[in-house]
Amino acid sequence: MNFLRGYAIGFAGGRDQSPDTSMIGDQLRENLLTDKLGNWHVSTWMMGETVPVEKNHVRLHSDLKDKYGIPQLIVSCEWTENDDRMVEDYVQQSKEMFEKAGFINIKAEDTKSPPGSDIHEMGGLRMGLDPKTSLLNKWNQFHNCKNVFVTDGACMTSAACQNPSLTYMALTARAADFAVGELKKGNI
Repeated sequence: MNFLRGYAIGFAGGRDQSPDTSMIGDQLRENLLTDKLGNWHVSTWMMGETVPVEKNHVRLHSDLKDKYGIPQLIVSCEWTENDDRMVEDYVQQSKEMFEKAGFINIKAEDTKSPPGSDIHEMGGLRMGLDPKTSLLNKWNQFHNCKNVFVTDGACMTSAACQNPSLTYMALTARAADFAVGELKKGNI
């Protein structure tokens, strides 16, 4: 491997048309395998960890506003050489896997999707100890606005290639417990 971190591969398959699955046994098998449904196809996608880059950031536009008068968001982020090498490896590994499985008409390529075009994007409101380098403290609470907590992926600068939803839930439970304690003390 010539890249840092790792990636997972998602896999899906299907036919050109959906089969009738309302029966069982031999009739179901025949309905699933009939040529009338068209060709079989499979697809894969990768979920890779991007290494945090300090210059990547999110900021508010100084002039442009949305229909509610809220400043528009500017996302400044680029793929790095490490990300490109990870994608190259995924494309090569996928192609090799399909060839060894006996597939034909293989189309393995980088779709060149821009950063932020997929789910589980992270890092817009970094969590940390220093208000100069992070907006959130260790409790996912704004350093400068104690009654606001952010517990989604924005607080994390990176995540492994697995789905981070359970981590969001844990962060939320932790922040809520802290917030309740602070409310009881009269701090927020």
